[in-house]
Amino acid sequence: MKIKIKIKTLILALLLISLTFVWGIPTATLSIAYLLENKSDKATLFFERYASYPTVSKVKGGYLYADSLMSDFPKYSIFLTGWGGGDNTSPEDVEKVKNTLAGIMKEAPKSSETVYYIDSYRMLLDLAIDVGDAEMLKEWISFGQNSSEEEIVYIADIYNAFYLHVSRDREGAKKIIAEYEGSELADANLDILSAEIELFDGNYEDAKRLYNEFNGGSNYWLRTGSVFGSMGYLDRSFWFDYIMDDFRGDNVITGTVTFEGRPMPFVEIYVQRADGGMHSRGESYIGITDENGEFETLGLRDGLYSIGIGLDSSLLSDKVLQRSNHQYTELAGNGGKVDFTFRKTFDVASPEPGQTVNGEEFTVSWEEVEGAAYYTVEPVITEEPYKKSGTSFRGPASDKNGNGKFTTNYAVFNVEMLRNQFIIRLGGDGTSIEPLTVLGAFLPGAEYPIVVNAYDNDNKLITSSISMRSYYDSIPSVTVEGKLTKGEEMILRRDYTGAIAHYENILNDNPDDVEALRYLVRIYGTGWKLEEGNLEKAYEYGKRYGNITGDNKMLINTLNIMSRDEIKENSEIIGLAFEQAKDDIDENEYYFLSRYYIALGNYEAAREMLEKTGSVTDTLVYLNMYFGDYAKAAENLQSKDYYLSRLASDKIINAVRALGENPPAAGDRQVFYDFLLKLIYGVHYEKGQSLYYETVKQIEDDNIKTILYEIYLDNHWSRSY
Repeated sequence: MKIKIKIKTLILALLLISLTFVWGIPTATLSIAYLLENKSDKATLFFERYASYPTVSKVKGGYLYADSLMSDFPKYSIFLTGWGGGDNTSPEDVEKVKNTLAGIMKEAPKSSETVYYIDSYRMLLDLAIDVGDAEMLKEWISFGQNSSEEEIVYIADIYNAFYLHVSRDREGAKKIIAEYEGSELADANLDILSAEIELFDGNYEDAKRLYNEFNGGSNYWLRTGSVFGSMGYLDRSFWFDYIMDDFRGDNVITGTVTFEGRPMPFVEIYVQRADGGMHSRGESYIGITDENGEFETLGLRDGLYSIGIGLDSSLLSDKVLQRSNHQYTELAGNGGKVDFTFRKTFDVASPEPGQTVNGEEFTVSWEEVEGAAYYTVEPVITEEPYKKSGTSFRGPASDKNGNGKFTTNYAVFNVEMLRNQFIIRLGGDGTSIEPLTVLGAFLPGAEYPIVVNAYDNDNKLITSSISMRSYYDSIPSVTVEGKLTKGEEMILRRDYTGAIAHYENILNDNPDDVEALRYLVRIYGTGWKLEEGNLEKAYEYGKRYGNITGDNKMLINTLNIMSRDEIKENSEIIGLAFEQAKDDIDENEYYFLSRYYIALGNYEAAREMLEKTGSVTDTLVYLNMYFGDYAKAAENLQSKDYYLSRLASDKIINAVRALGENPPAAGDRQVFYDFLLKLIYGVHYEKGQSLYYETVKQIEDDNIKTILYEIYLDNHWSRSY
């Protein structure tokens, strides 16, 4: 049977097909992309499909695709007290955006596409600033200044003014601004740059007035998501209202930001109060690096500050920040200097990602780092090792000879030793121990990423095998062959009652079974329920384990997670365990011994133990002050082995020395010593603030008050409620 189709029907059908192809499909694709805008990966996929559709304008489609990859240019903040924030932008995405926008600049846009063309140009300039590419910025400024499009020329000139401002040629920047003030082209960027120049010229009130006018004016609603490659300018009102008045002074900090000796332009410089940690809120910068990587900050008052930087996260995919000996910068009338030095990551030759360990040993080898005095190898332990999820922990591993610092570029590790070393309480609900506290690390079938760090003679991190923005699933790792035993599976699912019965049955048949002894020591030693531990059994099994394996520290490593109150309550068993292991005591055990002696009230012995460790802790400083050895305490605070702390400031060191030269009166001394004893034993965070206030009101000595206040801040008691 023949089917007749009318010409009109055929034409209509062809028209519908054409409309669907030309308009319907791209419109639907774009609509889906907008609906998914908060889910960036999926949205970007649809924006990319839209941009690549044959009937879509390269200008509009390209801009929307680029904008979906990088829109607001949030900064990744780095302080020596912590870091984080911002989108995880990849170098690959940056390159896609750069190429897409550069391609748009080759187009001749239709009138309906002009807005996308102009926004693409502005975004190119923002991108150059965001990724610290001064040559790229100058190249595209020159491109814009030669454009026939008036608005493109304006944008190029304003970004050139920004470049001059950053280069500290503010007079040159002001001349450009003056050309456009009051013109129809003047926009939010012009307002913001005018305010920034006044701010960095020291005209704070004028800058604040300009920002207030901008925030209340019509241009505020015309601003883009980012300005000059950053969102930081848009928070200036918060800065002026809540922060700047507290900081404003005459101390200018200078410094550099470099990567392998090369300058890093347009890196923002931040300041926070030295009260511990890092604030998660956005930052307004107080300085920015020029094309030589150099910066000068706004003037700050005398005091102790945390200085940080902000840059695009894509720049950190191959970089490690060298750590200094101090978290904080102390200003006392003469300004200061702070340098941020990035080094390139180095390669780990062995193991490869996902490498299987056959046997009891494996080797980690790495590229030598110039200037490295020693290296550490750190496995990454996760709370749920078979899912590679939950809380993670990294710590230096000891090789098969018990060494944790390596002067060669390789180290050989014993799996059994590592399983015994990494006993740590992760998570927990307070009613039972965590499986990993019993099982340890390097479980068969679980993957463990490996990180290698390089340090100098002052114990400062030079660089690492893992960058500041990286994922553990892409770095070298080991997987121990084999499967969990029946008892280990019971422990993993928290069936401790079943595991105890299982292993004690094994010991009835074979009293020397190492696995049974190891896990019974840990289960009884930590207490599979908080009220049902059995330290007597743990000690007996630990002694038998040591006689068989030569490892007499099994019980000590298990008990190391005890609080000081628990140590005091079980001091007899702990003393026996230390006596058994006395010939094998190392740095980790000296720490535990110091806690043991503190729990017993033997503070002299505790100080002696801490002096045998490889580092200086607050507790050792407090103990030396408690014994009136202020010169030794000041020496501790200046030691390269003292961990990063605000207590290492000249203010504290001078106050401690002054107490040695002019000992406090008897009443002040006794109150101070009582305070130090509480610190040494351990003060619960929630009680710290009240302890400080109760103590300081009884003190007359100004040096002690200074020390007390800095301890108060360093312990974050100021945040107590």
